[in-house]
Amino acid sequence: MYVNNVREALDRLTEDEFEEYLKRLRLVLRKRYKKNVKPSDLRNRVKEFISGKDPKIDYFESYLLTFDELSVNGAINALHNKKIKIPKTWRQLLLSVTEDRTLSPEVVKHLEDEQILSEIKALFYNSIEYCKNENRDQFFTNLYIFNNFLKIK
Repeated sequence: MYVNNVREALDRLTEDEFEEYLKRLRLVLRKRYKKNVKPSDLRNRVKEFISGKDPKIDYFESYLLTFDELSVNGAINALHNKKIKIPKTWRQLLLSVTEDRTLSPEVVKHLEDEQILSEIKALFYNSIEYCKNENRDQFFTNLYIFNNFLKIK
């Protein structure tokens, strides 16, 4: 029963959610189980699981761990056949907030440098994490103050 609930939870994911799930699953397998699975092989394995093939226990556990990484109580919700609410990914968030902006030529010329890209990624992530708050109004206030701080020249 629970295994089938997880199958159904995976099957209900949208294509974008499924792609994000596969990316995260691959990281879980690599970090937790030291398994380096090609993306195409992983996709096939998950599709076979959805179609009814019995999983190996470590893969099943990794499916649940991945649901937990993507959503609050993700594994429990999958086991109980509840809707999994996957929030926007960092990529989706960044795209949605930058689609109407262009980068200055001074920035563009440095974007081939891996160190610079890594620092930009860290800056974006750390600024959101620094400002986070359970309360929406406090989160907004934190973002507002942080942005004003960054505007100081």
